[in-house]
Amino acid sequence: MDLGLKSKVAMVAGASMGIGYAIAEALAAEGARVVLASRNEERIQGAARRIRETTGGEAWGLVLDVRDPDAGTRFVQAARDAFGPPLILVTNAGGPPPGSFARFDIQDFEEAVRLNFLSAVRLTKAALPDMQAARWGRIVHITSSTVPEPAVGLFLSSAVRPAVAGFSKALATEVARDGITVNMVCPGLIATDRLQELAKHRAQESGLTAEEEFETLGRAVPLGRIGAPKELAAVVAFLCSEPAAYVTGTALRVDGGKVASLL
Repeated sequence: MDLGLKSKVAMVAGASMGIGYAIAEALAAEGARVVLASRNEERIQGAARRIRETTGGEAWGLVLDVRDPDAGTRFVQAARDAFGPPLILVTNAGGPPPGSFARFDIQDFEEAVRLNFLSAVRLTKAALPDMQAARWGRIVHITSSTVPEPAVGLFLSSAVRPAVAGFSKALATEVARDGITVNMVCPGLIATDRLQELAKHRAQESGLTAEEEFETLGRAVPLGRIGAPKELAAVVAFLCSEPAAYVTGTALRVDGGKVASLL
């Protein structure tokens, strides 16, 4: 299937490794011109170089902290300078630390809001004008399975991530007539550093090793395994495509069947 992404300019946040990197690589493989962003210069430049080498596509790295108030305008300007007006945006950021409500203070909640909600709002706010001018755009917010199903031990994520769902759904309705789709992808257990962190947290309470907890997490998935970043990236690439033009306002789970919700 031709996804119709050749030469389209895409921005992918949190893209130096894990899910974000896999998404940027998938878009570049489809011919998109991708600007990757993350906080670490060595990692993001290395990620952009690897994508150029593995896909033969165009990729450019940007040092950016999505929590900064000017992150959106800087990201968009960098994309314009590198390749032209961006028409695809994938918002993504590392999750807040695991733990119960008793562990966190108000500052922890404020930080989680900046990292996982306001970052998506800022990047979207900055990216929309170019999409509206082109009468075409794709926005995909990467969130978490804590959106459809709040999780014990992931209190901050369970409290903050659903705000992105409300924002995404409302925006999808508002910009639909501009030819812009807005969707959300809710990863389940995907093999990333974040999941390793969760396994270590669970191991502290269970008495098992982090490796044993990682295996236990995989066995709890109906498919019987942890997902690969490239499997989630393929779903995101489709949502960014021409064939996905009639898909908007959705929250798509990529979790191996783990979440029991019907919707």
